Amino acid sequence: MDKMEWQTAWIHECSDFSTLPFKMAELTEIIQMTLNVSGNAVRFELSNLYGDKDIVFDEVSFSTDEKFHVKHRVYFDGKEAVVIKKGTAIITDSLDFVIQPGMKIFLKLISNRPQRYMDFANTYDTSMTNAVIVRKADTSPSLRRTIDARRGWFCLSKVEVLSDYRAKVISIIGDSLVEMGYISDSLMALLYKQFPGKVVVLNYGISGQRILNDAPQDEPLFATFGVKTRKTLPKVLQNKPNLVLMFAGLNDLILPVFSKEAQKQLVKAQDLFTEVEHICEQIKMVKSHFMLSTVTPFEIGHTREIHTSMVEQNISTRIKLNKLLQRKYKNELLNTAELVEDNSFRLLKQYDLGDHMHVNKAAGEIIAQSMFEKVAVAVALD
Repeated sequence: MDKMEWQTAWIHECSDFSTLPFKMAELTEIIQMTLNVSGNAVRFELSNLYGDKDIVFDEVSFSTDEKFHVKHRVYFDGKEAVVIKKGTAIITDSLDFVIQPGMKIFLKLISNRPQRYMDFANTYDTSMTNAVIVRKADTSPSLRRTIDARRGWFCLSKVEVLSDYRAKVISIIGDSLVEMGYISDSLMALLYKQFPGKVVVLNYGISGQRILNDAPQDEPLFATFGVKTRKTLPKVLQNKPNLVLMFAGLNDLILPVFSKEAQKQLVKAQDLFTEVEHICEQIKMVKSHFMLSTVTPFEIGHTREIHTSMVEQNISTRIKLNKLLQRKYKNELLNTAELVEDNSFRLLKQYDLGDHMHVNKAAGEIIAQSMFEKVAVAVALD
């Protein structure tokens, strides 16, 4: 490809927080992104898909330095104030700037007016993507590098770079195991170091997402868990990914313990397996490769004794599902569970984030290392 075209260089999907809106009298947010493409212009997608009113940012600026000593104004429609109509996403005007593989870029969005933000994204791993939000407009917040705290932001969902080279695209779909960044950012770091300018990793993870059902509506937090995995595919496949990686299924087994609505949606291993088959076929129909992870181990705290039999049943469902996946998907399967569980199928302490449900950064790194070569071969990187 010699012609200059807009390439998707970074995605971190925003969740629907319309049931738990963030009310801010003023706002300054900074988002750090790591890009692995080369080009000579950049533009940003800002979303207000879930908001009930238009959102206005009085100033949007770009820098390659997190302190914004040198900054470039980002406009929309030639205007300094960026207005995002409710229910829409916009692409900013392009900014001429030379982008190089491995570059960290920073976007600052400022609003001096009271607003409610409902398009929310976050990461826990701050190595590749990071963010800070403060409730003041006239301030210069600092990014903090942590691996065990949520770092969130509003409205930014995508970065595009004008380039004459099309990098390979790896899209990762699934739940908080994807969204938190421990696995996706660890894989990104390995790939970007080994293959500068040749591959991008896009994060479509939505915390709480299930394979078989949309988000339960019986609690405001549960309602943020988004639609089931299958319904996210059209958006994911728009970018013509060379490979789709899926980490999903954990919430189908965990949520019934916490949500009354989800209790009525207890799942069987065969039903989960059949839905995975459908997702796999949808992806292969557009000539993309597909890989999926086994479901990682979980335990629920002892405060919910009444649910002991349900938890035991769902732990057994996890083991059955993983066996079905191992039989059918020998080449496509990433046996993540095997890397992080002990002989009793429990999450190893050194890989537990602390809640017995989520894996930590150490787990993310060994998972990324274990799939690195397989992923590189699948998308023909050399």
